[in-house]
Amino acid sequence: MINRAPKPLAKGAAPGDAMLRSIRGLLFGFAVLALVTGTGTSTAAADPLKIKVGWSTMPGHMIPVLFANNKGLRHYGQSYTVEPILFRGSAPQLTALAAGEIDMIASSPATMALAVLNAGLDVRVVADIIQDGVPGHHSETWVVLADSGITTAAQLKGKRIATNAIGSASDTAMRAMMLKSNLQDRRDYITIQAAFPSMLALLDEKKVDAAPILMPDLTEVLKNPKYRALFQAKDAWGRSDLVFLLGQADFIAKNRAAVQDFVEDYVRANRWFADPANRAEALKIIADYMKIKPAQLGHLYTENDYFRDPYGMPDYPSLQSAIDIAHDAGILPDTISVKKYSDTSLIDEARKRIIAAP
Repeated sequence: MINRAPKPLAKGAAPGDAMLRSIRGLLFGFAVLALVTGTGTSTAAADPLKIKVGWSTMPGHMIPVLFANNKGLRHYGQSYTVEPILFRGSAPQLTALAAGEIDMIASSPATMALAVLNAGLDVRVVADIIQDGVPGHHSETWVVLADSGITTAAQLKGKRIATNAIGSASDTAMRAMMLKSNLQDRRDYITIQAAFPSMLALLDEKKVDAAPILMPDLTEVLKNPKYRALFQAKDAWGRSDLVFLLGQADFIAKNRAAVQDFVEDYVRANRWFADPANRAEALKIIADYMKIKPAQLGHLYTENDYFRDPYGMPDYPSLQSAIDIAHDAGILPDTISVKKYSDTSLIDEARKRIIAAP
């Protein structure tokens, strides 16, 4: 600190003049100190960008563990950090995105369309999370009690179907399947919203007649003759980019460099977890987060898991198809052009960086 003692009062000067000179000297000292040490307002500008990312299921979305273990990350803590925020589904995340409470969401096709059509947001598809119905891979599955007598989706007429959140990927696939079976919500069946961990209990207690059961629980459930798989998401709409990262265009543009680093690290981290050489450690990290045993995650990164693109590239044609099907089925008021609301440059650049420096 530079000390600048106030000069003696000049003849006729008021005491306040001395105080003013003292304050000016003190401020001058702070300014010099800031220049010498490199501190000051420039520090705040150099702080890493905090990116708030929504998610709803593990180990499907993987968001909570990708940025918590420094596995494969190159830029975390330097240009950006991540705050994962849990939601029940993609639709509730949209409300938070519109309010500016989060920066990116794990979006379904219908949620993306509603972001544009209902919320009036200018959004961009940033990167893939999981794809459903890809040949040789898992498809989300709805289960009924074996003694229910329900063997086809059409037999759910007059029944109760569990859903995690209206407009989510799971919910939209279910409604598309019901409409394919000539059944309409509120007229022909009732939906009951619940968190995914509660689905099986609702089914057992006969509070619902059908429910989506996610991996890894599905494997054990279908080993029990008490239950029967009724239909899968791919039966409703074929291959689908089920969930993907979605952000607002102005947030991406304003923070382009940090977001690019985030996308690169997102892909790198996903690749680290998917690498067979890291399998034991990766499954332990995920199991510890979920408070389960690693053996329960044997399906991850196999044919029994959702398809996860190795470079995070979304399947744009299937995403467009899912939105069009949802519109044709009356789930959406209109359709949108996925191409208009996609920013392929981020994921393209991430791939180039990773290939250049694995």
